[in-house]
Amino acid sequence: MKAEQIRVLEAVVSAMKISNSDLEDWFKTRKRGNFIPTDLPLVYCKGNEFFVENGLNLKRKKELWGIQLFSGVMVALKYGWQTMSSLEFAAQNSIFSTAYKDVKKFAEIMRFNGRQGFIPFRSVLDKHWGKEEKEKFEATVEILRENGIDADDYNGAVWCVDDIQNTVSTGYAHCFIFGNGRTACYSEDTVSIDDRVAVAF
Repeated sequence: MKAEQIRVLEAVVSAMKISNSDLEDWFKTRKRGNFIPTDLPLVYCKGNEFFVENGLNLKRKKELWGIQLFSGVMVALKYGWQTMSSLEFAAQNSIFSTAYKDVKKFAEIMRFNGRQGFIPFRSVLDKHWGKEEKEKFEATVEILRENGIDADDYNGAVWCVDDIQNTVSTGYAHCFIFGNGRTACYSEDTVSIDDRVAVAF
């Protein structure tokens, strides 16, 4: 860059009161274009179809739904039933909570590469849970937040099918807890503020 160009640029930055951090953020976004790679793949949703890309597609921000874990399980960006899809979609399919039956119904409605969704198995979540997945999840969330997208950390509880112990009474189901990697058994009607939706295929 020539001296005259630098002088003009500095004058514009000063006149517009643009901070160094704002300038750096702008440069990073411009350099990356409309696609920003992330440590874990991102899940986009259109109707009852999921699509996966290896980063943040800024042209599809409105379709962004979740993050894909090492296991392939897809986890919603945030807690709560509203993350299942659009409110219109939820209403059309009578899905109004994160109770087991509603999440199961949502999972079975969803499609990915022509496959039907289901509640993830505990063994699959167990196998990949840990420090490495957490670090990559948190790094992915950080990029999302840098780009104005609200996302929760590697926490929350998701319904799962216990294929390890297979000890569950009628009307109860297991939850996998990301905070400690353990499972707990709850009534299928249980709804909590840290519920998170997860779907496997």
